[in-house]
Parts: sequence; C-alpha cells; structure tokens
Amino acid sequence: MENQLVEEHHVLILGALKKCHVSTYHPQFEDYLQISRWTLIETHRRFIKEEKDMTSFHNYVFQRIYWKITDEIRKEMNRSEKLQTDSTEELLLELPDTSCDDLLEVTDILDKLSTQLTPQEKLFLEEAYLNELSVTDIARKYHVSRQTVYNWRDKVALKTIKYFKN
Repeated sequence: MENQLVEEHHVLILGALKKCHVSTYHPQFEDYLQISRWTLIETHRRFIKEEKDMTSFHNYVFQRIYWKITDEIRKEMNRSEKLQTDSTEELLLELPDTSCDDLLEVTDILDKLSTQLTPQEKLFLEEAYLNELSVTDIARKYHVSRQTVYNWRDKVALKTIKYFKN
C-alpha cells in the first residue's frame, strides 16, 4: 500500500524537490528523494491515525516535504561550513610561527626608512598601520583634508619603493 502511495504522489515529491532547487543532477538527489518518500509515508500515517480530512492531504504533504528538504539542505550547509572552518583552523595551526621574525624585519625596515620620512609621513605610518585608522579617520584626527593624507601615503610609498631599489 505504501509503495502505491509513493507512486501516486511521485510527481508531488518531484515538485517539492524542484521548489527546493533539487534536480536529478543534484549530488544528493537520491538521498533527498528517499527523505521525501519517508515524509510522505509518515504524514499519510498521521493523517489516517488522527482521522483528518484527506482533501487537504495533498497540499499539506507538499508543504511538509518542502520544509523537511529545506531543513536537510540547511543542515548539510552547516556541516560543510563546520568542516571548512575546522580545516582552516587546522591549516592555521600547522603554519610556522614566524610573526616575531617578520615583526623584527619590518621594524628594521621602518627604522632605516624613517630617516628619510617627514614627521607627517611618520605620523601617517603610525596611524594607518599601528593604530589601523582609515584615511578619513586620520584626516579628522589631525584636521587636514583626506587629499593631504593621501599625499602623505603616496610619498611614503614612493620613498619605500626607492628604499627597496637601493
């Protein structure tokens, strides 16, 4: 009897899957199809047990299948995100800790470069990179135009390029 029920409502199941954007080409189509069939059978059993009016069964089961598949897709997305997050964290743990070496190297470069920078250019470096302020924030803080801050930035960039060419 349940096989006949599934056959009778096969188009309805496919319609609910289509509404969830699950086509026959979807990698988990067969899994979702099976979940839909079980949802159909469980809903039918509940309707019979509770002696509900079967005229509303068609619309009700369609909605139940849609909700069930949507929940399954959401669960799968959460699992995928968790796996990606876990693998990213593992990769970060595997990276060698070179932050101290990098910091020393950058500090050395800044010390050598600072002799060639004006006080405003040094100020830009400090505010932009150490305090992580935006160009707009720096301009507001020192009551200058954004263009002035851009000029400081450009001069620092040119002097840095010149430093590395030598």
